[in-house]
Amino acid sequence: MNYLLKDKFWFYTVSFILVIIISFPIIIILLLSFKTSTEISFENFFNQFSFDTYLSIWKYEFRNNNNTFKQSFFNSIIVTSGTVLISVIINVLAGYSISLLKVPLKNIIFVLLILPFLIPIYSIFLPLYVFLYTINLNDSYLGLILVYSVYVLPIGFFLMYNSFISIPKSLREVAILNGSSEIKILFFIMLPLAIPGIVTLIIFSVYISWTDYLFAYIVMNSNDMQMLNVTLSKIGFRSNYPYAGYVISYLPFMILFVILQKFYFKSILNSIK
Repeated sequence: MNYLLKDKFWFYTVSFILVIIISFPIIIILLLSFKTSTEISFENFFNQFSFDTYLSIWKYEFRNNNNTFKQSFFNSIIVTSGTVLISVIINVLAGYSISLLKVPLKNIIFVLLILPFLIPIYSIFLPLYVFLYTINLNDSYLGLILVYSVYVLPIGFFLMYNSFISIPKSLREVAILNGSSEIKILFFIMLPLAIPGIVTLIIFSVYISWTDYLFAYIVMNSNDMQMLNVTLSKIGFRSNYPYAGYVISYLPFMILFVILQKFYFKSILNSIK
């Protein structure tokens, strides 16, 4: 019994130390976000905290134009929401079709959907911009949403393919014998069982579209259409409230991950099995 208590003691002690080490930079940035750049110093690190830094950065306007922090935040929300919606629809349908239905040239389609994994992302910036400019989708929400949706496609399809292929085929066969259509089978039988994979797809789509900088910088040219990360890079430490902006920018993604982490880890365990 004593050995068990000692093992638990060392396990929780080491775990606590690791949590503190990993969380230390996050805690420091969170504390600094309540200070202006002039108040950041070692002597007064634990005083002069103010929530006004968040209110000020929210209203911050860059170089006296229409590109405010608030506008960039809403731009990111619109693009992220559109990316998640399109990615879930396309990858769910593609994963279900290729994994369970009799589709002509199934193996070739599977390879084509996974093939973008092999393409270096930096090699497509110039042709991508030319293509979007040609079809008049540069500097638009739809253009960037389509770019991110294609970016997510290989991993998203693979996630949904593994999710549906792991579901026993007998469930679908019984539903077909009972006269259910493919639409009913997908929405009422398969999707509830594939929720961990869908949640993982949502988290990945949000991560790509919310945190990406390069595509957002290339596609969105005008000041009032810029994404949050681009605006933050331009503001940098020119504003008096730099850390408050960084906390606001990553807070939505962190909240989403905390809420959905149970399904995320369940999806990882299912893929390992």
